[in-house]
Amino acid sequence: MEYKQGTKRYQLHLFSDSLDDILEEENSVRVIDCYVENLDLRKLGFKIPELKTGTPPYRPELLLKIYMYGYLEKIRSSRKLEKECKRNTELMWLTEKLAPDFKTIADFRKNNKEGIKNVFKDFLYFCKQANLLSLEHVGIDGTKIRAQNSQNNVFKRQKIDKVQEAIEKKIQEYLAELEENDNTEDSELGLQEGEEVKKVVRKLTQLRKYQDKVAKVKEKFDQDEELKTYFATDSDSRFQSDKGKVRPGYNAQTGVDDKEKLIIVSEVTNKSNDLGQMTVMADMVQEIKEDLEIETETNVLMDAGYYNETEILNNKDKKGICIFVCDKKEAEEKNKKQRGTGNKDKVPAAGFEARDFIYDSERDICICPAGKELRKTHKNPGKEDSGREVFEFQCKECGTCADREKCTTNKRGRAIKISAHKETMESFKREMQTEASKKILSKRKEIVEHPFGTLKRNLGYTYFMQRGLEKVKAEFNFMCFTYNFKRVLNILGVTAFLAEIERQKKLNLATK
Repeated sequence: MEYKQGTKRYQLHLFSDSLDDILEEENSVRVIDCYVENLDLRKLGFKIPELKTGTPPYRPELLLKIYMYGYLEKIRSSRKLEKECKRNTELMWLTEKLAPDFKTIADFRKNNKEGIKNVFKDFLYFCKQANLLSLEHVGIDGTKIRAQNSQNNVFKRQKIDKVQEAIEKKIQEYLAELEENDNTEDSELGLQEGEEVKKVVRKLTQLRKYQDKVAKVKEKFDQDEELKTYFATDSDSRFQSDKGKVRPGYNAQTGVDDKEKLIIVSEVTNKSNDLGQMTVMADMVQEIKEDLEIETETNVLMDAGYYNETEILNNKDKKGICIFVCDKKEAEEKNKKQRGTGNKDKVPAAGFEARDFIYDSERDICICPAGKELRKTHKNPGKEDSGREVFEFQCKECGTCADREKCTTNKRGRAIKISAHKETMESFKREMQTEASKKILSKRKEIVEHPFGTLKRNLGYTYFMQRGLEKVKAEFNFMCFTYNFKRVLNILGVTAFLAEIERQKKLNLATK
């Protein structure tokens, strides 16, 4: 019995396969090709190169196809994409055996940020016409994605002088080592020792470059007294806490439609939490609804991380949008129960926390658990850092109270802050506690988890390739477009997807 035999490499063929013969009919690459060829890239904002004498440029459609294929197949590096164009049969079919160099591929992405963003929005029109969107419920959530900035390239003002001293010390050590080698007779130097000298020289060169970099960072600190931390590789990135790890990165936000778990809006911020993102995301949802001409009211669902009184007051009565957000204090209490009873000696103790105080609206005072009265300290409300407007109430009878040690350590007496919009917020909280609202809020997690799981686990988008907030925004937009494209491909399949492209093409031509 013989093993299977392949075709001899030197064997000649009278007839060879065409490019189309090497690609099966149900290959998703055919969908990429068909979809891009039906886009009006000029209208979407892509820069179309002028045709001049000399070497002709590559079609922007071809470069977009390369990026779409790369992001779908977890190949985001322009150098790797150049390599794949020369050996990957699917890419060879897609590009008709053209292989742009890595710089051409990278420049296309760099020079077409707006066009790439608009591809994401244009695909949402396609999804609407394919009846894949409802916008009845939209889940909002954020996730942390690493930046192109290692911990070694993050500098702090209080440590920059020590870093410079450490570099200088190491440079002197290498110089001393080189001087010692120079004093050694040439006849005593072996090949191995000669190689060691070359290594020292290379390390010294690298250190001098790093020294110059640190010196420039030091200048940044000297020029800006308020600057405490400088991110040298990507200056727009900031420290983000994610699952116990703190690394330079960004906070990526998405709004996901309930019907088919498609991402309808995306945003990126370098803020480390979601507290100020409610208005931004709600406005984006309303904007895309207007663009898609969807008039039904949309329930926008958010977790406790978005709970901010000022944001809620600004958004709860927006036309076309109904805000649902988990109560922050309720979530904190739930976490406390899961972690255990906590510190029993803390002040205020259980029973004397702010929620245990009763506000008497008729008398405009607060009553503490021990029956003492807290009176307003100022007629006009003050503002907290979050923007919340509050009145402060203080007790003057704490000195004679038997429960003082459980209640406060403030020498002036216990003080609590009451929202200037207490009645409005209490009404909102009651609405969120109804069975109907809880049922709607329970949908949020299942809506938002699928896209982030696919983006990070399946597609491997755990870090950004680009640097700078605007470039990162464009890249995340393309990540979300890639997710949507892959999702629709899974829902429809190749044949139905191609048929839908043709159907919409004819429909659009008929309506012009």
